[in-house]
Amino acid sequence: MVKTSVESHSTAKRPKHAVKRQILLEEAARQINDRGAGAVSLNDIAECAGLSRNALYYYVTDRADLTFQCYLRTCEAATENLAAAYEQGNNALERIRIYTERTLSFDQPTLAALCDPDFLPEPHRATILDLHRRNIETLENFINDGIREGVIRPIHTEIVAQALHGMINWTQLSYKWLNQKDGNALRKRVTGAILDLFFYGLAASEGKNFSCPVDVATLTARPFNAFDRAQATQEKIAQLVAAASRLFNRRGIDGASLDDISASVGATKGAVYHYFDDKMDLITQCYERAFDLYSMFVDVAVAQGTTGFERSMMVMHLNSQAQAGPTPPLMLQPGLLSVPESHRARFMQQSLDIWRRCEAMIRQGIEDGSCRPCDARAVADVSAGSFLWLHKWLPENYELTPFQIADTQCRILINGVARI
Repeated sequence: MVKTSVESHSTAKRPKHAVKRQILLEEAARQINDRGAGAVSLNDIAECAGLSRNALYYYVTDRADLTFQCYLRTCEAATENLAAAYEQGNNALERIRIYTERTLSFDQPTLAALCDPDFLPEPHRATILDLHRRNIETLENFINDGIREGVIRPIHTEIVAQALHGMINWTQLSYKWLNQKDGNALRKRVTGAILDLFFYGLAASEGKNFSCPVDVATLTARPFNAFDRAQATQEKIAQLVAAASRLFNRRGIDGASLDDISASVGATKGAVYHYFDDKMDLITQCYERAFDLYSMFVDVAVAQGTTGFERSMMVMHLNSQAQAGPTPPLMLQPGLLSVPESHRARFMQQSLDIWRRCEAMIRQGIEDGSCRPCDARAVADVSAGSFLWLHKWLPENYELTPFQIADTQCRILINGVARI
């Protein structure tokens, strides 16, 4: 059958259209990671993709549709990587290695971190959450297969799968927070650190245990006098900041509105504006609270731990308790470049300071013989992903307490999941 001129023209244009769409979605994913889904500029994305604003609407209808397509691409890439890992791997550990290496390969297109699905309207939100759930279930199946094969230790499969996903997800964002240059060398380094830590843990000796002596709820409790007007005001601000941090962690910064936050503490949106200039003012105060807590956890670990291993595990345990609890610190997430420059520079410096202190703990552990030899800098980076993702997936009224979840998280990082 002879093609008409219209059909021939359509066929000729299709490859160019696909290339343009690929460039558009890659640039959009980069901006979503940098600025957050609700703050990306369609004009900027179109310009970087070599499109006019009008041509952009040939590919997407609006910002939410663009975010949906980016998230869909992320989920589809994970599904493809999991399928390839299943076909190519001889056992569960091999499949996890292949999946992790493929996902973090610098040769792969830039993907949007799945932190703001609540920004999407239905049914797009439900579609993304369902695809992501299926991918996590596939990863859980890998782990269950490994337990049956005898290559993975018996352990809480869901927490293990989410911890691995959290480390992979964080690695795609951390280079911005830690002021590193993303590239092939960094991707290989952090990929190696994830696999080394996930498979073999941090402890120098097999079967080593750790018992955290500190409960975060007790550590962060503070006295309050309801009859002191200044204290009452500060308590209301603290409640709003804590509630906002919890919802931002759960739904994403762009997925949680001021109405949602005020309603969660039984207040009105007007009450929020009484204490904060706008949403960005609230976000920056959430980050300030988060870094106060992150720094406190490191201080407590230094004061109470005796070896590098104990101090490292205490940092992990306290952070895991906090993220699994009802008032978690704000997780470091997409949107750093949307934070005002004065605050952004300070938050990045605080991130660097905490990272360096955690790296120093691991180096101390290698020197005192309590930690295995490892890439201390990269391990200090990727390990944070295991707890930063916790509040994103933990359902309400989970079967384990925050302290028990932290125990399970630390067991993963003490000896790893691989049965040696």
